[in-house]
Amino acid sequence: MKEQMKRIMTILSERLDKYGFKKKGYNYFVRMADEKTIQNIGFSIATHGEKHAFYLSPSPGIVYKDVSELEMQLRNLGVSKYPDYVGAMLCSPIGYLMPARDYIEWKFMLSEDNIAEEVNAMADAIIEYGIPYMEKLVDRDEVVYGMEIGKYGGAREFVLPILHYLRGNSQRALECINEFIKKFSATSHLEDYEADVLKRLLGENDRLYEINNNGLKSYLDFADNCKQMMNCHDR
Repeated sequence: MKEQMKRIMTILSERLDKYGFKKKGYNYFVRMADEKTIQNIGFSIATHGEKHAFYLSPSPGIVYKDVSELEMQLRNLGVSKYPDYVGAMLCSPIGYLMPARDYIEWKFMLSEDNIAEEVNAMADAIIEYGIPYMEKLVDRDEVVYGMEIGKYGGAREFVLPILHYLRGNSQRALECINEFIKKFSATSHLEDYEADVLKRLLGENDRLYEINNNGLKSYLDFADNCKQMMNCHDR
């Protein structure tokens, strides 16, 4: 697979270089939209149990460096050991950006020599659908609006409050945090009937029940850090 991937990436490099994208690492292409914004194209790799073939699906996306750094800090994750372009803040598999709106992969045989047609078809999809998508994501107003209405996914519970805060709207950031806390509070790894029993036992004091939800516990740490930061900023 390594040699075939090298050939694929060479062809993609030739196509995407014209648009300012440079290959980074094993399978990323990166372009700086501005000093705080990285546009990237990563590739999911699958074999689906086939020994002599593998499948690639490109996912164009974006990283706001200031948002990413603040998120790491507020989630107590320390300093990332990965380059800035790894792990897009917001991305989409290319198939969902194309007219069919469905997941798409390109298949490559390990022993196949004539791969140019498939690679170029993948490059065409990136250029026609992926690059306009990444250009749209540079506009933070578009991303905030899209996240508010559920158009964009990603880690909305972390990214959306941070975007509001960085835009000077701490009030909406806090409202978003409280909305996500309620969302996490409504889910648990417990069975529904177990959760109902536990709630009845606890009465109005739901705190012990909530802590059983690991997603909520992690988010509460983020929320507490956000609120402390905003309080310090408002003083």
